[in-house]
Amino acid sequence: MDPEFTKILIRVVTIGGAISVIGAVALFFAFRSFRGREFRASVLVAALLAFVFVCCIVLLRLSIVR
Repeated sequence: MDPEFTKILIRVVTIGGAISVIGAVALFFAFRSFRGREFRASVLVAALLAFVFVCCIVLLRLSIVR
């Protein structure tokens, strides 16, 4: 296996795992806040989606081999 591919794969798995953990925690708090403050919960979910989108763009940028 190409060493460059292994390096990129480890980077993507590490960053992707961190994104998953942060996303799960954010969703936990967002769904927990739906009990009375729907606007706050909607903002949390929107922020989470924006965070995941930005992270996907960063991962795409890191995975492109020059």
